[in-house]
Amino acid sequence: MERKLAAIIAGDIAGYSRLMAEDEAATYAELRSVFDDVIKPSVEHHGGRIFKSAGDGFLAAFPSVNEALDAAIGIQLGFAERPFNLRLGINLGDVIEHDGDMFGDGVNVASRLEAMAEPGSIFVSAAVVRSADRGRGDLFHRIGLRQAKNIPEQLEVYAVRLDGAGAHGLRRLTRALHRSRGAVAFAIFLSVLLLVIAASQVPGLKTMTETIADRVTWLTGVGDMDRRPSVAVLPFDNMSGDTGQNYFADGLTEDIITELARNPELQVIARNSTFALRGEAADIREVGQKLDAGYIVEGSARRVGDQLRVVAQLIDTRSGAHLWSRSYDRRVEDVFAVQTELTTEIVSHLVSYVRESEVADASRRPTENLQAYDLVLKARDRYKHGSKDSEALLAARALYHRALELDPGYALARAHLGMTYIIDMTQGVSGRATMADVETGLSEARQAIRLDPTLAIGYQVLSFGLAVSGDYSGAIQAARRAVEFNPNDPDSLMALAKAQVRFGNYREAVSNAERARRLHPMAPEYYTYVHGQALYAAGRLDEADSVIGECLIRAPQDADCLLIRTALLAGRGDVAEAQVAMARLVRAKPEFSLASERDYRRFGDSPLMDRFLQELARAKAPETAARSGLIERENA
Repeated sequence: MERKLAAIIAGDIAGYSRLMAEDEAATYAELRSVFDDVIKPSVEHHGGRIFKSAGDGFLAAFPSVNEALDAAIGIQLGFAERPFNLRLGINLGDVIEHDGDMFGDGVNVASRLEAMAEPGSIFVSAAVVRSADRGRGDLFHRIGLRQAKNIPEQLEVYAVRLDGAGAHGLRRLTRALHRSRGAVAFAIFLSVLLLVIAASQVPGLKTMTETIADRVTWLTGVGDMDRRPSVAVLPFDNMSGDTGQNYFADGLTEDIITELARNPELQVIARNSTFALRGEAADIREVGQKLDAGYIVEGSARRVGDQLRVVAQLIDTRSGAHLWSRSYDRRVEDVFAVQTELTTEIVSHLVSYVRESEVADASRRPTENLQAYDLVLKARDRYKHGSKDSEALLAARALYHRALELDPGYALARAHLGMTYIIDMTQGVSGRATMADVETGLSEARQAIRLDPTLAIGYQVLSFGLAVSGDYSGAIQAARRAVEFNPNDPDSLMALAKAQVRFGNYREAVSNAERARRLHPMAPEYYTYVHGQALYAAGRLDEADSVIGECLIRAPQDADCLLIRTALLAGRGDVAEAQVAMARLVRAKPEFSLASERDYRRFGDSPLMDRFLQELARAKAPETAARSGLIERENA
């Protein structure tokens, strides 16, 4: 048995028994026809699999929410000329696969949604809406909370707007053109409008119009606007008069960022970007521009003995106005209650409401042992991701172990502990780690998830470790869960984008990479590389060239960006320049070879992978690493 994340479609024909009673032979013949000509082709075209069919109903599984949505819309459009009315339900959730069949809540919820749906409609869960491509927000209409049979909690139900599904690419195009009134944009609009309208009626042209919409968006310099409020939390000042308490103020800041990031109604700027501005005396408007944040949270923490004072304020970066401020005087043991109240008040000022479930989630104490919490804060302060300081890594690992001795059920501590083992192996921090350390890290991540099934960092660590182990399918499933539980974590979004490139979900990869870079405007060049690689895979070569160019201006010897630049140059026939780029790549990374790229399969088993290897070969990429070393010595 295998547990995994999947998008499930449940379908059922309304009134089928009545139709069978009226004309059994004709009804059955028509049923077989719609299954063979409409349902099955649409499911398979979008990468899905029908794993159960009985009479007039079926269940299908997809690796991607967007593919499931496209398949469902295609099926309902195909039923328009048929005598049947079909109900469809879609859910994203955990399933257990055994002997080709699937079971679990992920399947059950999809079936309940199908039963609620009106004939001819598609009902989806909130998980589907959250995971869909960000440009599809207007595709959904909220129905509200509904009680489903044998499911204790009410379901938040949405309906898909079928009247707008075919015009999705057109709406994206016209929104971009509306905001860019130049003659070039208007000419492009006239040249493609008829094609887009036609494609809204012909499913086969859907991909073409989406590509056109992407290209026009780029040419006009205007992307889909994410209208959610964007907020950045600056490092809280330590007012204790003891620099030894800096870790506590930093840890409090990080936890507030994490709790805010769980809310899908907000865009929350990454911790690494906000902490990069520590100590800079700048106007709050300039900070907002640097971080692309509409709102800033700043504050201070003072810890003396068992007393805690926290002061926070919310500021509009456009006007500089202070929208809200609050002081909390509590005992240190109430630090989690302070975090909950603070984040709830911030959210309530930035969005129209705060879901009760989110308040409940935020109010859960990660541990009852305050000393264990303090040790985790010290560990996070001791070692920062990306550092090559082996002493700091081992010291942080020891602190996590001590925290778990005090509270073995502290899920967050287990997840961070697991990450120290995996990072040590992948980045060679101590120089002693092996694949056994990766297995240890995976074990800790799985234990963390068992302790807290909604812990985003647990799934992030699991995804990282599975990718290192070569289980790319499992890694993408875990990455999706990490993003589901923390939609504002840029590392999880970027990990998901990289995995989506491997599995051919290029549009989603571009979208997630762009979103990650918005949330982490001061990210390392790895973010730029993944974004450029996704654009290259999606066929958006001019944009890819621009993004990779940014990377190489800031980091001329970055091997990953040099690799994509080489492929771009060879692909457009500039072989001489491609060979120069390849020589730079080999000098920067002597172990590079075609053989290693063949094994790594960064584009999976797609036709793109074959083309990529051909482009590298044209650039005279070395077949083996030994030849790379020879080239380096000859150029020395």
